[in-house]
Amino acid sequence: MILESLQKIKQAETQAKKKTQEAAEEATQLIEGAKKESEKLLAEKMREAQRQAEKAREDVGDMARKACQSLAAEWNKETEELRKEGQRNMEKAKDFILRSLLG
Repeated sequence: MILESLQKIKQAETQAKKKTQEAAEEATQLIEGAKKESEKLLAEKMREAQRQAEKAREDVGDMARKACQSLAAEWNKETEELRKEGQRNMEKAKDFILRSLLG
């Protein structure tokens, strides 16, 4: 009877060690799986951040292009106004000279 009890205790210890080892292996597998999933998620988030940065760069480029076009249009308008004013002044000077010579 004592021998049977010792054998049962020994068998229980062996099973406990085996279950502990299996639990540790399962925990390791779960941790590895979680690690792989987190690496995938991180990689996807990095790709998404890169796409957003590229989009932001394109948007800034478009904004800069539009601002430059607006400034160029304004400059062209002001230049045209100055050219017309200069032309009017030249006509006035020409008329003044002609009147002075004929007058």
